[in-house]
Amino acid sequence: MNSARLPPESLDAIEAEAWALIEAGGRSFRAPFHAATLGTISEDGPNLRTVILRGADGPTRRIWCHTDIRSPKIAELRADPRIGWTLYDEPSRLQFRALGVAVIHHGDDIAHQRWEATVLNSRRIYHAVAAPSSISAVATGGLPPELDDARWTHAFSERGAANFVALETVITRLEALYLHHAGHRRASFRYGANGARTAADWLIP
Repeated sequence: MNSARLPPESLDAIEAEAWALIEAGGRSFRAPFHAATLGTISEDGPNLRTVILRGADGPTRRIWCHTDIRSPKIAELRADPRIGWTLYDEPSRLQFRALGVAVIHHGDDIAHQRWEATVLNSRRIYHAVAAPSSISAVATGGLPPELDDARWTHAFSERGAANFVALETVITRLEALYLHHAGHRRASFRYGANGARTAADWLIP
């Protein structure tokens, strides 16, 4: 059932709602915006993929996901740290777009804290025998055959920590788009390096 609705009337209220919804998406797989599109810049141009939102913090304007240090996106972000996010919820017809700068946490305290908070089943992908996007002669999940359920323990899963990255985005711009038959609404917010808002504007949808 379509639950599209008009947005709050003020820019302040739209911004507060946007960050509250994004934060909720980072906390629960049942929440809207838990899955998002992440964009980087590759040698071939824009590179988009769906990722799971692993956390967000409105006051500091940060969004998080997790990835493998061997992933092509890491090389792309090391070459150009600009990063983009699109989050869309079909039932509410609400879209957020965020632009910012990536911070790669690998082997540091932040990566360690987020690895410790990662549930056992989610640690499996960091045991792939080759880098994500590697060509394979057969269809495969990439995991070693000896990684069966009997061997899959918390202690064994720690081997994946070496490949784990907590990917932080420091947001510099956030846009909210509300699609509604009575009239679309679009708003834009810009942030400084310390997270303080530097601009808030209505945009023509």
